[in-house]
Amino acid sequence: MRKIKDERLILQNLKNIRVAFLVQSVGIIAILLYDVITKGLSAMTDNPLWSVFMVTVIILTWLNMRISVDVYDDAKKKKPEPYYWGVLVSMAIGIVLALLSQSGPDNNSISGALIVGSITFVCFLAPYSYIYYLRKKRAEDS
Repeated sequence: MRKIKDERLILQNLKNIRVAFLVQSVGIIAILLYDVITKGLSAMTDNPLWSVFMVTVIILTWLNMRISVDVYDDAKKKKPEPYYWGVLVSMAIGIVLALLSQSGPDNNSISGALIVGSITFVCFLAPYSYIYYLRKKRAEDS
């Protein structure tokens, strides 16, 4: 198989991949909705398609971060805000969710609430750190 060099064909190939991805995602969502309706929420999250869907969404979001940073930087040419703000916001969200987990209907133990808060903190801090790195790098380049 030869490599495609014509830009029109490359663009058409990317459009075809986008349509295939859309059909695949709609199919996965339909199967998961069927599981929710017939078997409940816990059956949906036990389905392996749930894991595939979540990993796909995470990877797609991670890949689109660079594009959104480029669009944001073009719209507003300013230095990124201090890094500690992202850490503080991530920590606040982690603490709030830990407290909600502690006082929620499951009445998690303190260790369970700490796990929920820690995971939430890391899940908010990791993308913020990557975006901050990209914005800082763009600010230094210009």
